[in-house]
Amino acid sequence: MTPASRAGGDDGIAALVPAPLAVPPSVRRARRSATAAYAAQGFGFAVMLTNVPTYERYLGIGPDVITLVILGVCVCAATGSALSGWLAARFGSARVVTGGLLVAAAGILAVGLSAGAGLLVTFFLAFAVYGLALGSVDASTSMQGIDVQRAYGRSLIAAFFAANAAGGVVGSLAVSGAAALGLELPVSLALVAGVVAVAVLVLRAGLLSRTAAVAVAGPSGTPPAGSGGQVPDGDAPAAGSGGGSAVAGPGDAGPGAAAAGARGVTGMVGAGTVIVLGVAMLAFPVADSAVSSWGATFLQGVLGASAVVGPLGFGAYQATLICSRLLGDRAVERWGRVRVVALGGAVGVVGLGLVAVSPVWPLAVLGFAATGLGLGVVAPMAFSAAGDRAAEAVAAARATDGAGGTGTNLPTVEAATDRAVARLNVFTYVGAVLGGAMTGVFATTDALRAGFGVLAVLALATVLLAGRFREVALPVDVSEPA
Repeated sequence: MTPASRAGGDDGIAALVPAPLAVPPSVRRARRSATAAYAAQGFGFAVMLTNVPTYERYLGIGPDVITLVILGVCVCAATGSALSGWLAARFGSARVVTGGLLVAAAGILAVGLSAGAGLLVTFFLAFAVYGLALGSVDASTSMQGIDVQRAYGRSLIAAFFAANAAGGVVGSLAVSGAAALGLELPVSLALVAGVVAVAVLVLRAGLLSRTAAVAVAGPSGTPPAGSGGQVPDGDAPAAGSGGGSAVAGPGDAGPGAAAAGARGVTGMVGAGTVIVLGVAMLAFPVADSAVSSWGATFLQGVLGASAVVGPLGFGAYQATLICSRLLGDRAVERWGRVRVVALGGAVGVVGLGLVAVSPVWPLAVLGFAATGLGLGVVAPMAFSAAGDRAAEAVAAARATDGAGGTGTNLPTVEAATDRAVARLNVFTYVGAVLGGAMTGVFATTDALRAGFGVLAVLALATVLLAGRFREVALPVDVSEPA
């Protein structure tokens, strides 16, 4: 056994933490490729959304039609996310990432060409195709991110999400640049589609295949000796953690692992677990949709800010969101996932509450900044927790099988993770739809304060459910499948 230290986890479970080892070059390459995939996804998505006024101009449609288009994209994306679990089981998440990005690039190209030709029905169909690809890539990039994180044995998922947000900033700047250069929509979107396609060609070789993911992380979800993995221990990691699997000694398995055993004899994460994690992270996509939709309107219509100040609310939110994600993994290593999520949720509650009661715009901008800083880390940690619950479910199923159970086709941790992530990712689009619906309910300037107050209450769910984000605890004597 490698040298190890013992420390307490988020849930009081003692965990053995192997000393750091060298990370294989293939895993480092996978980390770079996964980062590029997240960035490419964020880039394309931002371009599609920030071109909304251009769609209206080309097709002669109003905001009501665009609202229906965006709602349709969310529904298609949720469908794509659900399908990604099945696709990953058949082809591996790496192929779903690359295939999804290529389909997304084709959708972007088709949207530009159909808008340029004034073909409204084709425009709708192209956006539907893009929505399906959007959901599948959203889910499958998280599958890859968790595989890479598990191979490293420490939290990396927040940094991956930061790359997605940074790609979004680049995408919005690209739209601005295209407008400054006077590029027609079909040309600018064709260039964007080309960039996404080239990114796929560059990153595809580095992504972890299913075989490689199992090889570097081990079928049990714990990095094997010599793989470079560290195993996290929750609240007080001795060697840096947050993304891999804590290994509990006999008798150390806590209530979470026991619950996994009760629900997870099939080796899959229970629907109830996915729903709880989805509800816990729901405040983020709802708030994200609300800030982008209401932010400038609130500052100008309610607080009397100028048109120059209006965009600053969303700018402050986006900037601190990226910072939150860049710092999130280090925070998890230092304080553990549960504390980071609880603190992030609390800061989000304060930020949204401050926006709701602000008498002047500078305080509201500060509230938007606090919202991004707090809630930005919640969604990445929800996916990371889903990966840990998958490891527990598989370990429980193998323990049952080893004790005389009848299971013969138990999934690997990677397969269980992929399915859990695909289902959890649906909540991203549920949140986006709720955010859009709340925009309609609180559309008047008089009601916007109440709207942000409702969001603050919703963010309390993240604080109350933070314990469900605990790191994993696995028995040391779980036998691997034959």
